[in-house]
Amino acid sequence: MSDRTFSLSRRSAFVGAGALAATGLAVSQAQAAEMTATEKANLNVVTDFLAIWAKQETDPATGVSFFTDDCVVRMEEDKPALVGKTPLAGAFAGLLKSGRYKIDVLNSLSRGPVVTVDRVDASITDPSKKFVVVGVFVLKDGKIKEWMDYMVKA
Repeated sequence: MSDRTFSLSRRSAFVGAGALAATGLAVSQAQAAEMTATEKANLNVVTDFLAIWAKQETDPATGVSFFTDDCVVRMEEDKPALVGKTPLAGAFAGLLKSGRYKIDVLNSLSRGPVVTVDRVDASITDPSKKFVVVGVFVLKDGKIKEWMDYMVKA
């Protein structure tokens, strides 16, 4: 286990030099240098998953492929969790049917199996639908095992 320590606040955690170009997420160069290979891989999985929402050809199976068979997903904090790939595929189908989404990542953090992403989700087809969200992802063996989104009040 690593003995590294860090001070984290919403504004101070990501002060420094720009984004990690390989992932496209807002990660400071200092954090990128400290990340283990697994943490970098976990960040890449989440990055790739978030990128699919803007693609026209995306189908639910593409999104579901990022998850473990026993995944637990709560895309809205006040809704029941979805457990397993079958209900997740149904939820993704509904979301994709309603349109595509542009996701702008403001900050991210990858530590151990956890990736957090502070982001703005905006509907491409309906610009009035814009949500500030913090997503928490827990990965296992390169797949998303848990995902919870929390809406941030603007």
